Amino acid sequence: MPSPPVPSAYRFPDEPGAIELRAFTHGLQPKRVPEMMEHFTEDWRRFGVDAWNSVPNHWRPQSGDPVGWWTLPTYLGDHFVAPLLGASSGTCILQPSVHWTVQCLLSTPEVAARGSEVLVSGTAFPSVLHSAKQWVHLRTLRPRVIPSTEDHQVDQAAFLEAIGSETALVALSHVGFTTGTRLSSSFLKEVAQRVHDCGGLFLLDGYHAAATMPVDVQALGCDLYVGGLLKEASGSSGTAFVYLREDLELTPRLTGWFGDAAPFEFRSSPEPHPDVRRRFLGGTTAVAPMYHAVEGLRILLDLGLETVREHSLALTDRAIEHADSMDLPLRSPRSAETRSAMLLLEVPEAERLTAYLKEHYIYTDSRRNEVVRMSPFVWNDADEIDRVFEQIDQALSTGEYRTVPVNTSGPVT
Repeated sequence: MPSPPVPSAYRFPDEPGAIELRAFTHGLQPKRVPEMMEHFTEDWRRFGVDAWNSVPNHWRPQSGDPVGWWTLPTYLGDHFVAPLLGASSGTCILQPSVHWTVQCLLSTPEVAARGSEVLVSGTAFPSVLHSAKQWVHLRTLRPRVIPSTEDHQVDQAAFLEAIGSETALVALSHVGFTTGTRLSSSFLKEVAQRVHDCGGLFLLDGYHAAATMPVDVQALGCDLYVGGLLKEASGSSGTAFVYLREDLELTPRLTGWFGDAAPFEFRSSPEPHPDVRRRFLGGTTAVAPMYHAVEGLRILLDLGLETVREHSLALTDRAIEHADSMDLPLRSPRSAETRSAMLLLEVPEAERLTAYLKEHYIYTDSRRNEVVRMSPFVWNDADEIDRVFEQIDQALSTGEYRTVPVNTSGPVT
């Protein structure tokens, strides 16, 4: 069983012995983040508006590359996001959110010209599903939702069967947020082949996959791959990203002046930027998140995503052994091929168990009062997994967790 590769690179909660298992929702803060935010405030103070043109390169200081606030979305996309996805330089850019990216995509005439249907699984995260539904009265595009199976999985046979001549866009989640299921590369490649044969586009949502395992967007046949650095990559909000296949021509109608070909000529009519990535920018880009965006990602890339994946599988193996010994049903997969970094335990009154564990400085979360979710990551070790399940065993065997009040101060668990 491996020890945690890089615990010293992160800042932990103040409680002694606290165990953080919520990498799937918001990672620990990397230790370099305060320093990077100090760089932001100092650059703002020293350079003012000129910082848009040039600031010191705090991200790759030995490179000698010139950077400015204006170029940071593409610069960080090239040097940090592209290696995360096995992508080529010139194909990735930072985004404010996946929701924004999907809305931009659906606003392009090139998508509607390919067909009338947006094919979505019933397991899709609302960023994709809601966006598709919101466009139905504005464009000829209509969402078609393929219901999930009885065990909450993507119905792969039905999904493949649904792809046809009216399919403009197929959207799938690389890892399902309600099950932790990782869709196999063979299935995703088959989806890509079928949708391309029909003239449509393939969008893969990797918010729960990227930064937990090696990803090769080109091998998978993705036209677009979206995700964010908020979770295992330990960024904060405003640090999403999109990969756009080379030579993919898209002209979003929602683009802002940062995506215009000549924004400072103040023309009366817009003109799409020659770099398709920049067309997915809106108004003035938020700068502060970009200063800390890649610090967690830097740690993972230095480790190597294969190492990250091996460590995750070893810890989830151990957690599954504990769950089996306690007869706790899993909603997440068992096999390494379909398992992600996330485990879901089916327990009665899951919200109360989550609250009970938090009182003991063990941080998980719950969904719909049906499952407890946890994601052992690079800052966790085997001893912590043992301690977590000892506490769960005590809670379930005594029933004392059933009297713990559920926190109603806010929606985030």
